[in-house]
Amino acid sequence: MADYSMTDPKWAKNELKVRTYLANPENEEHVGGMAAVIEWNLEQGQNDPDNRKRFWTNITNLFAMLPNNPIGRGRESDLPEVVQQAITQIAAQYASAFSAVYSTDPLFSEIVRKHGKSGGGVYADAEEYAEALESSMKSRLTTYYRNSLKIATGEIEAGSVNSWNGDMNDHIPVIIGKVVTEEEDSSEEEE
Repeated sequence: MADYSMTDPKWAKNELKVRTYLANPENEEHVGGMAAVIEWNLEQGQNDPDNRKRFWTNITNLFAMLPNNPIGRGRESDLPEVVQQAITQIAAQYASAFSAVYSTDPLFSEIVRKHGKSGGGVYADAEEYAEALESSMKSRLTTYYRNSLKIATGEIEAGSVNSWNGDMNDHIPVIIGKVVTEEEDSSEEEE
């Protein structure tokens, strides 16, 4: 007989992803009536450890229909769930805003080019441009967060890089900018 159980730590980690997503007011309109079904599956999984994989499958199937789905495939991130979801939300908003401008005039699709490492050339459409922006922003925010961890452990000096410790001011990340010294500033002017 198949094993449908899931350990308590694994279930707790999965449940945290879901509850963090559900707790974000920006996701309420997307979740809608599915919230009750998701909550029911979470409750059943909590009470029936031997069938948790079945309940988790139900939840992942529902989340597959939602934007900014926190349940991904592949290797799981080691970032805290709240930080992961903040990064996802910020990157999606950023990509949506800038790709909207991109699609307003054919000029933008001609002058905005892919990075050379991505093969260069123009983007196929606003959707491809938005995907590139979203991916880039996720990477940037992840780097800022990891920089804050390195600053906290003394691995790098505060002010030497941009950093973000996960703090938010409403829906805006509180990013601590790199401190530019006079030497760095004057060397940039010479170039």
